[in-house]
Amino acid sequence: MADSPDQLKDLASGEVFGTLEERYQNSEFSRKLWERMGEVGLLGMTVPENYGGSGGTPAELAEAVEEFTRIGCDLGLSLSWITHLALCVKSIEYFGTREQKEKYLPLLASGRWVGATAVSEPGSGAHPGGIDTRAEESGSGYTLTGRKIFVTDGPVADLLVVLAATGETEEGRKELTAFLVETDTPGYEAKPLELTFLKTSPHGELYFNGVTVGSGSVLAGRGEGHTLVSKEAFARERSLVTAAVSGLFSAASKEVADIYRDMYKGMDFPGTEASSWMHHLSAIEVYRMVSTEMVEASFIDYERWRKSLGLLIYLGLSYAKWASWIDEFTTDKKLNPSFPLDIMLNDMKLVLVGGELLLKEGKKLYL
Repeated sequence: MADSPDQLKDLASGEVFGTLEERYQNSEFSRKLWERMGEVGLLGMTVPENYGGSGGTPAELAEAVEEFTRIGCDLGLSLSWITHLALCVKSIEYFGTREQKEKYLPLLASGRWVGATAVSEPGSGAHPGGIDTRAEESGSGYTLTGRKIFVTDGPVADLLVVLAATGETEEGRKELTAFLVETDTPGYEAKPLELTFLKTSPHGELYFNGVTVGSGSVLAGRGEGHTLVSKEAFARERSLVTAAVSGLFSAASKEVADIYRDMYKGMDFPGTEASSWMHHLSAIEVYRMVSTEMVEASFIDYERWRKSLGLLIYLGLSYAKWASWIDEFTTDKKLNPSFPLDIMLNDMKLVLVGGELLLKEGKKLYL
């Protein structure tokens, strides 16, 4: 867990919130803040102390993510934290060799390094059948060739978990293997992508132009990249994102209420509006509690999480509706979405994008 709840609150309310507007305008990922997050134990939450982590349970991590986002109002930085920990750090902790854990986990948990995971590719997203990046055996290792896109933390990462095809299975499907790639390896290149939202979380397009790694860079085992590393990692990430979004919505709701109260000298809603407001705020509180349960399942019992996929789809679609509702409310009431509400409303685009993706999952599952 973080060294203390007070440290998390002080960091979120002070350095994070205090620099948010400037960092957002400059599309800045702050290494200084990242190292501070490492110092207070956030980047290594749930990682054992003997590997440089700060311990803690998945439920405590979910609560920390929610509170950090609610107080700091920085969904971008929270997303960078989530992907670093859920996709990269935990994959190494769960499936890495002792040498891999001892080498990388202390660097990642301390904030000295940033971790990212490169799966998505142009035209196919993260679908395993569309992975065209290849890893060919060469000497005592592998040579990676390919391109990844929309990689969170990609432009600033020191270490990547890269999913690549290493052949075909007996069933004729692509054999996918995960590799640990240090970003100072020759042949690697990262180009930043300019997003109109989440401006404090860098996203990038990554190129592997004959990147050679040793056999000791394989994470888990050959052919186990998607089954053990990718599927479980994305379960952790998506569940933690629901926790972060509940924090963002709580902060946005308070900001909207404060602006409304100042403009209209009270919160005297008519009956239907009052009912709608209470419904949404009550729902957010329920979503927060459910998100904690989802995070616990994704970390501890993947099969249980997978059986709850319908719940995740429901949460995602509900969040998307809530984001649209509060944006419409702000417009209808002619509220001035100045800082920090303007940033929070802009970052809610992540919820709308996620809602579309989960809608596709729901169609496959139910239709």
